[in-house]
Amino acid sequence: MLTAVGVGLGVALLLLAAAVPSILDNRRDRSQARQVIRSIEELKAGPRTFLYTGGDTEWRDQEIVGSLLRAEGSRPPAPPGVSAMPRPGEMVVSPALRDLLRRDDSGVLRERFADYRIVGTVGDEGLLGPAELVYLAGSDRLTEENAHRTDHFGSDGQGEPMSAVLILLAVMVCVVLLMPVAVFVGTAVRFGGEQRDRRLAALRLVGADLRMTNRIAAGESLVGGLLGLAVGCAVFLTGRQFMGSVTVWEINVFPSDATPHPVLAALIAVAVPACAVLVTLLALRGITIEPLGRRSGAGCGGVWRCPRSASGCCCRWSAA
Repeated sequence: MLTAVGVGLGVALLLLAAAVPSILDNRRDRSQARQVIRSIEELKAGPRTFLYTGGDTEWRDQEIVGSLLRAEGSRPPAPPGVSAMPRPGEMVVSPALRDLLRRDDSGVLRERFADYRIVGTVGDEGLLGPAELVYLAGSDRLTEENAHRTDHFGSDGQGEPMSAVLILLAVMVCVVLLMPVAVFVGTAVRFGGEQRDRRLAALRLVGADLRMTNRIAAGESLVGGLLGLAVGCAVFLTGRQFMGSVTVWEINVFPSDATPHPVLAALIAVAVPACAVLVTLLALRGITIEPLGRRSGAGCGGVWRCPRSASGCCCRWSAA
């Protein structure tokens, strides 16, 4: 159980690392979907056109992302996360901003939006994270002079690909950050080593050979690794439900975004049990399990000799 818990904690961290690409991709997709890009060609007012300008503001070092909109036709597109474009004097806000405006100490902030009436909330499709402060307001003060005209939301550009140098640096950083996790998993596999040696010595006493004891030790480690996988998945799935309430470097994510990449998840499912077996077999190479206990045999080829022998080989016995 100690092995399962130790390996499980390491697996949970590995699954979190495997979910980072999915988190970044989902945030990028939602960010591009809500962008309003100025059209290269001059557009004329039509059924789907609208005027747009930014309305970002700050409140106690917290950034509030805002957009001012004015529909010019009868069929304007709806912003991501909203069922319909707000009319003049109406405003839709994110759940976090709605809760902030309801606080008793936010009177000054409420005065900034005194001209607008809250008619709804922005869905997850229009937010980068559950704690993001966002509002979309309809304004009849927008004109062609102080805003620009467009007929859709979203950016079709994929952006410039990451250079090979940045990819190499990212891989190196990930390897360095995950090395302690690998060491921790390898150490967790060795929990209960003394008790295991006693069990193997008892098996030698009833007739098991060295190969059989090695297979039994590998099987025990494999069971511990598989249990650790189950514990790690449970810890990750449980902790993922609370990710929305955690903000790191002013960034928070939706729990649904933290989905490990299938290839990386499969690699973890195979590598962790294999690592557990490999660590156990490597640990058994330096010792020899005998019916009366274990002895280290790396220095003299596994043959026990007297400490006073001429060869100078000094292998110490450990009582079972």
